[in-house]
Amino acid sequence: MKKIRKNYQLIRDTKGETIVEVVIAFALLSIMMVMFTQSISYASRTDIRAGNIRKYNDQALTELQHRIATKTNTESPAPLQVFNGKAVSRLVYNIEVEGQTYTYYVYVADE
Repeated sequence: MKKIRKNYQLIRDTKGETIVEVVIAFALLSIMMVMFTQSISYASRTDIRAGNIRKYNDQALTELQHRIATKTNTESPAPLQVFNGKAVSRLVYNIEVEGQTYTYYVYVADE
């Protein structure tokens, strides 16, 4: 008789989760996983884009240093201006790298 009563109590025990609770928990977990994968995807795309920008900027700066060292410029310098008794001219360098144009302004003080 004790066995029957014990088994009957196990069957009537309602302390577990219902299927509705399991489905809701799974849906919430799925939504959070989608949000997580989207954020990781966005972060990786942004990292690749930033790496390309750094690479192109480094190439443009290398070209600028080469042009300054060889004193080659595609545009004529701006008129001289005087600051603190020194003549200063502005050189404009337009450098194109991978379809992106970088404009650098270099100020040179004549001594």
